[in-house]
Amino acid sequence: MNNSATTRAITKIALEYNGNDKGTAEMVASNYLLSDTAEGQYQEMKTVAERNPKVKKWALTGYISQPDEIGRKLKDEELTQIAMKALTKVGATDRNQYRLDIHNSTKHKHIHFVVNRIDSSGKCTVRSHDIGRRFGEAVREVCKEKGLLTDIEIGVKKKSEMLKSLTEAMRSEDNFDELILAMKKKGFEIQLSSNVKDGISGMRIIMTKDINLQTVRQYKGGYKLSEISNKLKIYEIKSLFEMKKAVREAQKYAYSLEEFRENLKQKGFSVKIQYDGEFKPNQKNQIKDIWINKINSSQEKDGFFFRENMGFSLSVIDSNLSNLINSLSQNNVKNDDATHLKAEPKESLIENAGVLLGDFLKPTYVPQDEEELWKRGEN
Repeated sequence: MNNSATTRAITKIALEYNGNDKGTAEMVASNYLLSDTAEGQYQEMKTVAERNPKVKKWALTGYISQPDEIGRKLKDEELTQIAMKALTKVGATDRNQYRLDIHNSTKHKHIHFVVNRIDSSGKCTVRSHDIGRRFGEAVREVCKEKGLLTDIEIGVKKKSEMLKSLTEAMRSEDNFDELILAMKKKGFEIQLSSNVKDGISGMRIIMTKDINLQTVRQYKGGYKLSEISNKLKIYEIKSLFEMKKAVREAQKYAYSLEEFRENLKQKGFSVKIQYDGEFKPNQKNQIKDIWINKINSSQEKDGFFFRENMGFSLSVIDSNLSNLINSLSQNNVKNDDATHLKAEPKESLIENAGVLLGDFLKPTYVPQDEEELWKRGEN
């Protein structure tokens, strides 16, 4: 479940918001509040809060929200129980004032809460330190007790779907405009950010079904590219599209491997050939793959598709280019061994490239804090 919690000094507006929701809010729980109005309840809470003048941010406010496909299945009593148990875990007691309201006007049903951190005896029972993290952990504990998916588990599933769809689209499309359209067909919206220095500098991916126009001003949906994968970077995507464009232009005027290599060299790219089997000088050698790298490239470390000292494998980054490989292979009776790939001294990066697309769901492609969750899922 998505959730948020923060401490602050509130006004009556917070209680008015809780109890309104365009006239559809439903109060499902309250404690030590006698008034029926937001103004009256605020004054009651403020009076109790003043018993501990050292605490300035005397209210705990926040919400718990479940994705629509799960949230609508929960009864209001169940959602209320989850919220109350989580609040108890962070320090709320039966001597604290609170009000909980369920909101139904937005796409995702959610519950809002306002809790007085000061109890009736003047004691502050809810610590403010790290409250957002602690409340999130409390919600996850309650969800696990009830057999419900947590926000992290939901996030892992969504991110894996996003990464798989994104990399598939990257292989089939040649630029960002095509990528956006392809992802839209797959049920995702891509939002690109840019700056004067770098041009396109960032990416956010959102599941179309999760877009909530009523809350877009409050928080951004979806995930940034860096949250989806710690391997795939925006500059690698830009490099891949740049290379694809160069390859397609070079192949238009290439009837042999030598011409193809020379055309790419003029565009600033180097070419390495991987032959099928042992290379035999002055004989016809079947081409298995072609690796292309930008000369003097700033990208040196392994990426998602990019391989250090190798570049991009045509067979991996674009299955449509396999015809090019076959064509060049047939047109080359004798092959020059000057730029062919010899055995790798380390692990075989070429072999790894062949199974790269099967690695989408491995922990190395998700943020570090989710690695333990992945490991549990693999057992």
